[in-house]
Parts: sequence; C-alpha cells; structure tokens
Amino acid sequence: MENQLNQDIINDIISPTTDTSELTTDDRKEFLIETNFKSVRKHYFLNPKAIPLKVGEYIIIEYEGGEDMGIVSGITVKQLKRENIDVMGNIIRKSNQIDMRRLEENRKIEDSVLINARKQAKSLNLEMKFIDIEYKFDRKKLVFYFTADGRVDFRELVKIFAGEYKTRIELRQIGVRDEAQKIGGIGICGRELCCSQFLTNFVSINVSMARDQNLFVKPEKFSGACGKLQCCLKYEHDFYLNEKEGIPDTGSEIMTEKGKASISFIDVFNRTVTLEYEGGETIIVKKDDLIKKLEKEYVILRNSRDDYNKNGSECNNCPKSNFLSYDGDEGKENIIPADKKSKTAKKGD
Repeated sequence: MENQLNQDIINDIISPTTDTSELTTDDRKEFLIETNFKSVRKHYFLNPKAIPLKVGEYIIIEYEGGEDMGIVSGITVKQLKRENIDVMGNIIRKSNQIDMRRLEENRKIEDSVLINARKQAKSLNLEMKFIDIEYKFDRKKLVFYFTADGRVDFRELVKIFAGEYKTRIELRQIGVRDEAQKIGGIGICGRELCCSQFLTNFVSINVSMARDQNLFVKPEKFSGACGKLQCCLKYEHDFYLNEKEGIPDTGSEIMTEKGKASISFIDVFNRTVTLEYEGGETIIVKKDDLIKKLEKEYVILRNSRDDYNKNGSECNNCPKSNFLSYDGDEGKENIIPADKKSKTAKKGD
C-alpha cells in the first residue's frame, strides 16, 4: 500500500499540470513554463526561483537581455518538452497591478506607432506593409512586423524610428501566413483562424494532402485567409495515409480474377474500396480482403501514385480518379469522376 502511494506521488510530480502551488519548492523547479506573448508568440522558460504558478497568470521573464511580460499557457516537465524547443531564459516574478497598467500603456503606444510607421513608409515610397508593432515590456526595444513582395532598403526608415522613439529598433519581414496569424479572422469553417488561436509553427501544406483525403483537388477550394492552402489539411492527413496503406491509390489499375479493374474510390471510414471494370461493372470490396488478394492473387498494373509523384503536384497532372466534392447544398457531397472534374476545373479557370 505504501509503495503504491509513493508511486502515485511520483506520477503526480512528473505529469504536466496547470497549477504548481501545491508542489514543493524542488518539484516546481522541474517544470518548464510555456509562455504566450503578443500575436501567439510562444516560448519556454525555467523557474529557478520555484515561484508557484497557474495557467492564465501573467509573469515577468528574462528575454533577449531585458524584461518582457507574458501569460502562462502551459506547465510541463523538462523531460516532456517537445523537440526543437529552446529554453529562452528564466522567470523573474509574477506580474502585479503596476505591470498590468504598463502593459496597457504599451499596447496604446503600439497603436500610435503602427499608424506612424505606415505614414513614414509611404512618405519614403517604400513598398512595404506594416502589420503589427510589439513594444517590449521594459520599453528597450520596438519590433516592427511588415510584409513586402521582395527585399526593402529600410535603413533610412530605421534611422527615423530610432530618432523618434529613442530605443532599439528591429524590423522583421514576415510572410502571408504570419500576417494572417497576427491579424486573425474567421475561417470558412466559421471558427477563429487556427493560426491566431494555437498554431505557432507552420508546416508545409501541398495539394497532395487534399488528394490523399479524397477531396476535390482545386487549390482555391482549400485556400485560407492568407491565400495559401489551409493548415487544417494536415490535421487528418496521417490518418488517411495509414488507412490507405497496403493498397494502390485511386486511379490505379489492377488485374483481378474477373479482368482488369481500376480503383475508383477508397472509403477510409467504411474501410471499403470501389473497383470499376472495363465493361462498366462496379463492385465494392472490403479493404482487408483486397490487401490479401493483392499479396497472393491480384497484380498491380499501374499505381497512380507513381505517376503523380513523377508528374508533380499540379492539379492538371492529377491521376484520373474520383474525388469527393462538396456542392452548394448544405451537407451534400458527391463523388465526381475524374473526367467531369477536369471539365469543371477548366470552366472555373
């Protein structure tokens, strides 16, 4: 009984938590404090002073040779921190009312600086768009975030800002995905943009992810507020790849006991595969049964994924297979044959 109790205590200590106030001083030091700053900027910090913390509390931290202020968004043990995450510094203390007032003042200053920055860029005929301003808590640095089509010579602009604000100036050029993250908005799903809620690192998204998920392969159908392919195409991608493992992709041709057939559609939820024969006959087989026959009896004549990888990821090079498409009627979906899909795409171009 005593051994079980000790084990429970150990499990409590090494598990991520939302509140360290009831832990001992030594135990608090074992946690990394995930801290959010303005515009979803997130970093990890150590807690050498063993300050009792809760998720949602504001704290003052050491950062880039100065002090900054953020909000605790997560508490995890050092051994469980994600890969490629650097510890940026130490926590100094909890924020107080004076700190909160200063943070509010900084936000007001940022608004005025943003307006001025746009005016100055326009007066110098610089092709750049200022998106956001971040004033460090200790007011030792002003960070200007902007977008531009190419490189911009902003040396003169930096001199003007340094003379006006008497602090360190840093200009950071960001991409359109970062712009959407900072500005925020509502996606076509009706919810707040993922990037402005919780996404801090952008992964590569390509058309093949939509294709692997049996979605209609037309980039504009899956473009987010940033104009790039939606990040949510990545969320379920691994699931579809796992469910399709062991069978050729849609559009592939196989030789069966009844003759040559093409794989018309893969239903990952019902775990079935639709085979379409040359004579027009269509049958639905279980995925597991097809895998067994592919191992022993059936022969793969052509795997469309090989053609796809060879030709590239453009829609015009997609293999002739079926895709799941959503039309204008709410909740209605159709399986569209490849030839009709191609005609639809040409009309929309």
